[in-house]
Parts: sequence; structure tokens; C-alpha cells
Amino acid sequence: MVAPHPHPQTAQAPLTMDEEEEDSDTEEAWLQLRPVEPSPSQCCGGGCSPCVFDLYHLDLARWEAARASRDRSLLNGEKSQSRPFQLNPETFVGFCISAMEKVTQDTYRVRFALPGNSQLGLWPGQHLILRGRVNDLEIQRAYTPISPSNAKGYFDVLIKCYQTGLMSQYVESWRPGDTAFWRGPFGGFFYKPNQENSAEQLPWSYQEKTRFGRLGQELVEELLSHCRRKPFALVCGSAEFTKDMARCLLGAGLAQDSYFLF
Repeated sequence: MVAPHPHPQTAQAPLTMDEEEEDSDTEEAWLQLRPVEPSPSQCCGGGCSPCVFDLYHLDLARWEAARASRDRSLLNGEKSQSRPFQLNPETFVGFCISAMEKVTQDTYRVRFALPGNSQLGLWPGQHLILRGRVNDLEIQRAYTPISPSNAKGYFDVLIKCYQTGLMSQYVESWRPGDTAFWRGPFGGFFYKPNQENSAEQLPWSYQEKTRFGRLGQELVEELLSHCRRKPFALVCGSAEFTKDMARCLLGAGLAQDSYFLF
């Protein structure tokens, strides 16, 4: 009796280069590369430009263009090739903590090292954004260095910590030798009359909160209606302006002891 010839086992050929590229070009693979929208805790609320949401929308537009053309090289963008110690408004740069002094019960003076005799290079009124992480939650807050503008090899930041503050928990965990991440600088706005005529030109965090036009009775009433607590208004301007605002505030139901005219 002749035994039946067994069927040979089917060998699985390795993926070709084209098949590997096709596998990595699936819609699921592209969705995994989609930028993650920041959480509200990642915005410091200071009106920085670019804000974390501005950066997100730029990355999202870059991702959408790359997906449409199936070209992953577009995701790289044009990254700054600055030296590690140089500040960058779009990306965080690490600075080593060289000293940490407790000046009051809840306030710390923290010194960050700069290589050699390099300077931070901030103008008066500019600030930096600090990134922290507490319990897997990323947070960002704005701080202004207090060191002299001509300080070489370091910059100082004075930080007040609060019992329930998330960033405060992060700051109080610092020790000399740790690295903190900053981006910036931000600020240095120079006012020019009649130049802020489009909300689209403002940082993301200001776009929905900014109104254009004359401040009058209707807008004052609308602003006061959104106050969660009893409002107290501070008014500063020309004599005519303060007189008009006092009239609007009284008309909106505010008592005279609920506003102050400078």
C-alpha cells in the first residue's frame, strides 16, 4: 500500500519593503501619529504666543497635510537647531537647578544654571513658561525671572507655593541637581493704537475673551452677568472715561462701594 503523499507545509514569506510600507500606511497607523490636544491644565492662561493650543493646531495642520499626501517626512517640520541652553518659545529646554533657598514659609528662590558666562537675554516684562507633571497630569505656569538682566551663568525665579497648588507640589519636590524645563521668552508687547482689529491675530487663550469696539452699557452689563462672585470694578482712564464707566456700572446695578475710580 502506498501512503498518501503529505501536503507540504506552506512557508510564510517575509514581508517585502512595499508591503511593510503599506502596513505602516494604514489609517490606523496615521491615527496613532495624530497630535494629542492639550488639556486645559497645560495652558497657563497668560496669553503666551505661541500658546500650547497654538502649537497643537500647527502640529495638527502638519499632520493633516502629511496624511493627505501620505508623506511622513512632513511631520518633522522645521525644528530649531538652537544650542541646548538657548530658549525656544515652541519647545521646552532643560535647565539644571544649582541652588534652592527657602525665603519664607512658602516661597522659594530657585537658581538655574546657564553654561559658562551666558546670559538669559530677557527684556523687561518678559516671562517664561515652566512645565511640570504631578500624578501623570502635565501642567504649565508662567514665571518672571527676578535676576538682573545682565546676570551671567544663571537666572533666578521666585516661586510662591500654595497648599493645594499642583505646580506647587512639583516645585516643592525639587532638589539641587534636578532639571526643570522652560520655554519662552514671552511678553514685550508694545501698544500701538488701533492695531488689534482681528481676534484671529491674538493668542488662542485670548481669542474668545477679547471684544473690539467701544466699552458701553450693554457690554458692561454682559461682563458683570458672568461674574461668579460679587464683582468689584477698578476703573482707570481719562476723566470722561471714568465718568462714563461709573454711569454704566451704576446702571448695571453695582453700588458705589463696589467700584473704585482712579
